[in-house]
Amino acid sequence: MKLRLIMMAAVIGIAGFMLAGCGTDPHRIDPSSNQGLTTVDDINFKDWQIAGEKCVKTMLDSGVLKRNDGRKTVIMISTVKNSTSQHVNTRLLTDRIRLAVLRSGQAITTTAVSGKGAEDNASRQVRKLADDEMFNKKTVVKQGTAIAPEMSLAGEIVQQKTKSGRTSESYFFIHMTLTDLKTGLAVWEDNVEIAKQAKKPWLGW
Repeated sequence: MKLRLIMMAAVIGIAGFMLAGCGTDPHRIDPSSNQGLTTVDDINFKDWQIAGEKCVKTMLDSGVLKRNDGRKTVIMISTVKNSTSQHVNTRLLTDRIRLAVLRSGQAITTTAVSGKGAEDNASRQVRKLADDEMFNKKTVVKQGTAIAPEMSLAGEIVQQKTKSGRTSESYFFIHMTLTDLKTGLAVWEDNVEIAKQAKKPWLGW
């Protein structure tokens, strides 16, 4: 009996050593491909790409950003609430949306104000130079010239986990809203649903 247990332990040890030796060297992959890792509990870069592309398409197709006066709509990035159990960097989503919207020529975003304060404090800082004797007052940006946002982009990410035997599943629900700040009304909304599933092997991880 002891000999059998020793042999089994040796076989398992050798198998583990062989599996550990089958790794690959670090290498770059194409972000636009499907080569990235897919994990059940996390939102991966491909998920952000899918969510961003869908939101941008439906927002631009809705026509809510188009104006009759030839001006571009000014959008502020508000907060995207993370209601998942994971650490989620929501800028991976909002930055994709704002960049695509800017490239569309229909709107621009402000960095002077956001849901978490100014993304770039320079707009406020340079106006304080009026009290600094070092600077020529004629070159200092005047008060009352910053452009206030007309719309606000906000959202929420929700995650629901399910497990049955060796199978685990995560469902991510991303809801985005564009609000007209003058009326407080949502002029555009969209949902992105991501569901991922995996089954654990009988042995190993």
